[in-house]
Amino acid sequence: MAEFAIALSGGIGAGKTALAEKLAEALDADRVSFGREVRRYAKENNENPDDRSILQQLGQALVLTECKQFVRRVLDQQSQPRKDRLIIDGVRHIEVLIHLKEEVGKRPLYLVHVATPSSTREQRIMERDQVERRLAARYDNDITEAQVTRILPQYASLTVNGELPIMLQVAQVVQRVKEWSAKSGQHPVAA
Repeated sequence: MAEFAIALSGGIGAGKTALAEKLAEALDADRVSFGREVRRYAKENNENPDDRSILQQLGQALVLTECKQFVRRVLDQQSQPRKDRLIIDGVRHIEVLIHLKEEVGKRPLYLVHVATPSSTREQRIMERDQVERRLAARYDNDITEAQVTRILPQYASLTVNGELPIMLQVAQVVQRVKEWSAKSGQHPVAA
């Protein structure tokens, strides 16, 4: 299989991280995470890395004030030596996608959007974060989530159903990666 980078987008609770972990295993790929970098940044700045509201504010500020550096720090999470394949968890902004395309080098970049109904995502957030429904809904309506459902899906090379069992999602992405790799004129993200 050829070298590539797959960026995952989707709303909070869509299942991006679970899919990223399983894809990294199945494709023998490095996995990096925007969420991991925002939590690291929160700790470094004496903010609560477990407070989603704070993480959303910090993530938005990083995109607005130092997007290119933010993207580079996320990509620096890769193992050394770097693998030819990369899974990027947590794309929420078109600006980030554009910088990713510039930074992944010669690897083609594919955006996979995880589409999960808001009711399912809300339930997952409530269970995972131990919060009430109104707080889960507030997270989902934050400005950081605005592009996730309206803009990013238009740039997706593939959309997967986040309600499917995780191994079916993985199989769908792996099959598509094989198809992309087999094509000489691969069709990466057009951003």
